[in-house]
Formats: sequence, C-alpha cells, structure tokens
Amino acid sequence: MPGRDRGDAWRSANQAWDVIGVLLSGTLVLGGVGYVLDRVLGFSGLFLPIGMLAGMGVGIWMVYMRYGRDL
Repeated sequence: MPGRDRGDAWRSANQAWDVIGVLLSGTLVLGGVGYVLDRVLGFSGLFLPIGMLAGMGVGIWMVYMRYGRDL
C-alpha cells in the first residue's frame, strides 16, 4: 500500500503487547504481595484477592497514564 509504513503495524503490535504485559505484571506482583501477606499473617485468602484487584487497578492506571493521554 502506498503511503503506509510497515513500521506502523509493528509499533501497534508492540503497544498491544506492552499493555498486556503491564496489566498482567501489576496483577501478578500485587497478587503475590497479597499471597505473601496471607501466608505471613496467617489469613486464609483475604489479601490475595485484594492484592489482585489493586494490581488490576494500578495496571489500568499505568496504561492510561502511558497511552490514554495520547488519544
């Protein structure tokens, strides 16, 4: 196609993988912190879901701060 750079498609794909990575890593890291808190404090699964939800929220916020303002 004339006028279209092949690099544009790769940049879009890289951004999509970056968004997926940020969302997953936020969920896994804060979920892991919640899991460790559950084990250390002796709770039975209280902090794990809280950590996972907080991780999702932080991941969404990070994606918005990086890409949402560009729209």
